Amino acid sequence: MAKNTHTLTDIQLRQWKKQGAPVAKSDGDGLTFTLSNAGTASWTLRYYQNKKRRELTLGNYPDITLSDARRLASAHRAAIDGGADPAQEKASRKQKESTPEWSIKRLAEDYRVKRLTPASFAASTLYYRNADLNNVIIPKLGSRPVPDVTGQEIVQMLRDADNTWTISKRVLTTASKLFDHAAGLHIIAINPCAGVSLTSLLGPRPPIKKRVMLSEDDLRTLLATIDTLGTENGLALRILLATCVRTNELVTAQWKNIDLENGSWFVPNELTKTRTGFLVPLTPPVVAWFRRLHELAGNSPYVLPARVTRKLGQPITTRTLWAAITRAFDTGRLKITKFTPHDTRSTAKGHMRNLGISEFDTERALSHAIGGVSGIYDVREEIPEKRLALQKWADFLLTLTPTI
Repeated sequence: MAKNTHTLTDIQLRQWKKQGAPVAKSDGDGLTFTLSNAGTASWTLRYYQNKKRRELTLGNYPDITLSDARRLASAHRAAIDGGADPAQEKASRKQKESTPEWSIKRLAEDYRVKRLTPASFAASTLYYRNADLNNVIIPKLGSRPVPDVTGQEIVQMLRDADNTWTISKRVLTTASKLFDHAAGLHIIAINPCAGVSLTSLLGPRPPIKKRVMLSEDDLRTLLATIDTLGTENGLALRILLATCVRTNELVTAQWKNIDLENGSWFVPNELTKTRTGFLVPLTPPVVAWFRRLHELAGNSPYVLPARVTRKLGQPITTRTLWAAITRAFDTGRLKITKFTPHDTRSTAKGHMRNLGISEFDTERALSHAIGGVSGIYDVREEIPEKRLALQKWADFLLTLTPTI
């Protein structure tokens, strides 16, 4: 540190202040008295840090006297000699104070607008991401400043939610994506979810439920009693079976994407799991089921409009069919192998293979992404092999029931 060589006096300061002429006078060791054209007198400490010239405003005179300024300058110079950069630290504090605090609730709102969009995720993914935010993450952490959230709080959140292993995994994934968004905004440097282990918290992951393939007898019984699930539910389940689409793709379907005259249904990008739209060939029985649903839908743009008054103008949810099937099993109306709506796809896959349809064409029928060169160069929307496979599968279903 340079030798202390103070040059200013209180008398000089008062005279300069009274005269009002602009001045800039050094007291030594970087401490400078400045009087502006506007008559504002202030103290500035000038110094070098990492070979860069810095200036730190200490305050105004006479609020800060000469002796006060010297004491402040001395303390700052000691910190500077120790590697501190008080001007940079002051600027950082001012920026932090001027920036609205990012709470988890505010972060979630920003995340929804910028990341949770139909262009980025399927409707089912959006539904569950929002459900995790609304039901678990925001109620538990909503008021917490984002930078203050720790891994321990994430663990406690998962414990308090008391969900199954699978649901806890989903919530943890949603939380991790949320904090990835915070890192992208430079609010945090490290994602607090990074070190959280569900295996440590809940033990090993339970065995993944095996998909169900309904037997011919199961299908025969189901098709004979399917309308006991409700007219719309019965028609929807028939269509799920015959078209091999995912439940969400059907329950969110709109009439504008269905061409019954030409037997085709286009599932747009935003409604698909892969974010790539595809054409579903409609066989004559499926066209007939859609026509019956069209009569029941009235003026709704949706194939399966909501049946609850407060949700008019929306489609049914993915749980509607699941709930109808569950009730049928619980009341004894269905006495076959237990299944879920998604099991219609594994059922179709198995029976189509038994019917001699190739693995490649069954994958097309299920609208799975085709890998390799075929997936790159075969860009057809109308695929005759897919239509033939679904026609053969629909014909088989008709052999199991006397009516469509």
